[in-house]
Amino acid sequence: MFAVFSFVGAKMQSLARVFASRVANDGGTTESLNCINPSYLLSQASFLQIPSGYKEGVAYAELPANGNGDLTWSRNSVANRTLANGDISQVAANVPRLSYMYGSCPALLLEPQRTNSLRNSTMQGASISPSTLPTNWAIAGGGLTGTVVDVGTENGLPYIDVQFSGIATSTTLQMRFETTTQIVASSGQSWASSFWIKEIAAPTPPNSYQNYIRESDSLGINLVTSTQTITISSTLTRNIFTRTNTNASTARINNAVGGALTIGNTYDFTIRIAAPQLELGAYATTWIDTTNAAATRLVDTFTRNNIYTNGLISASGGTWYVELKNNVAYNRDSATDGISLSTTIPFGDGFKIRNVLGTPRLIIEVSVSNVVQGSYATLTDNVKIAFKWDGSTADVFVNGVKRISNISFTATLLQLMGGSGGDVPKFIQAMALYPTPLSDTDCTTLTT
Repeated sequence: MFAVFSFVGAKMQSLARVFASRVANDGGTTESLNCINPSYLLSQASFLQIPSGYKEGVAYAELPANGNGDLTWSRNSVANRTLANGDISQVAANVPRLSYMYGSCPALLLEPQRTNSLRNSTMQGASISPSTLPTNWAIAGGGLTGTVVDVGTENGLPYIDVQFSGIATSTTLQMRFETTTQIVASSGQSWASSFWIKEIAAPTPPNSYQNYIRESDSLGINLVTSTQTITISSTLTRNIFTRTNTNASTARINNAVGGALTIGNTYDFTIRIAAPQLELGAYATTWIDTTNAAATRLVDTFTRNNIYTNGLISASGGTWYVELKNNVAYNRDSATDGISLSTTIPFGDGFKIRNVLGTPRLIIEVSVSNVVQGSYATLTDNVKIAFKWDGSTADVFVNGVKRISNISFTATLLQLMGGSGGDVPKFIQAMALYPTPLSDTDCTTLTT
């Protein structure tokens, strides 16, 4: 038994060494090579993608070693990701993002196109002496004096510290991140307000801290102010508040941080605010830097062509394995295919992993000519999926259980693997292909 484990361990070390050398020779970057530690079954794959190597336009695959499994990556804009130490860091256009948001081993992050409508999320114009808020920011209500006492960077995020002190003259204090007439909105839209926040000092804190979304008419006159109570600590943490506009006359929107006060009470508290964002959508995405204008992060997509031609599957069938992290806690904004293995693009015969509109759940489908032959929905955050097909039927395993069995499926020459973050963000922990349909036992083991 010891000899078997030693052999497998040596094989994994060799896989990581060969992979690192190939990526370096191609001008790419590797990280977290210790995460290239697949199970025995994964090590037997014809194609294996455990996110560890990348360069502009390419997410490298460990197998095959000749590079025929490397994913072509596209996102024609800069974007941010979470590093292993928790910091937020920017990558260049078309560079795959290895995100450590959900663990010590990174996942490939695909996100939809989104715009941070705040013109100044990087604190431009802020200063301590004289105390000056970032350009376009303002304090409204409360009656307290707001003084900028520090400007800096924490966890890769630009921040300001503001001390609020004095006697309250109204019940609501807001520090707004944008003017009330700048951002166009309409009734029925969903918006997500987010920022990082921590408490620096609070001898006399507000009754509660709040995340505000404010609907206005075209003149900036308030129509509806919605609030989410925030629990904060001495750790810089992101707060997210998502809501749907309700007023028929809504024409503008802005967001703010602040607190609930009691008129006549004396307050003294200092908070740190970093990287605010206001985006049109049903959930918040990674932070988008802005300095003097709204900015857009474009959608992440990947493709891998010639799956059959390169021998990663065979004419007699195959098996496709996908492991995803925390991909169902979102309500989809738009209808896209998500991740698919197919005969053609647009999607033809094949397998599809996507989210449904308006409901935070994952849909796993077997389709022929865009007609769904079998479908399974899951609400599990972390999902392991195996599709296997043998030339006439297909089976689908999810988290150790066969969920779809003996569905009619005659397409064997699946050539195109693709993925898009267009429906919801997806965190791909691993993908694999096999040139034959694995046994039920192996599929169960692989997805457990």
